[in-house]
Amino acid sequence: MGILMIKCPVTGREIPTGIEADRSSFNSAPVFFSRTFCPICRTYHEWYAKEAWVRETRPAAGRRAAAGRSNDTPSSLLIE
Repeated sequence: MGILMIKCPVTGREIPTGIEADRSSFNSAPVFFSRTFCPICRTYHEWYAKEAWVRETRPAAGRRAAAGRSNDTPSSLLIE
């Protein structure tokens, strides 16, 4: 699971839409239009699904295993 993200057209920064989705379901969903309040420029932005993406809230198990690290240890504390 993750959060749908969009880019603020004013600042270019990424902002969360508050919509939870998994990548495969989102990619197979029909095209839709929505509005999201932007905490950066304090206005609503209108956007289409094709402009959004899913930011995973936790890494996939395969990526963690491939890196050889547990999700509990911050990378800044690892010595390689």
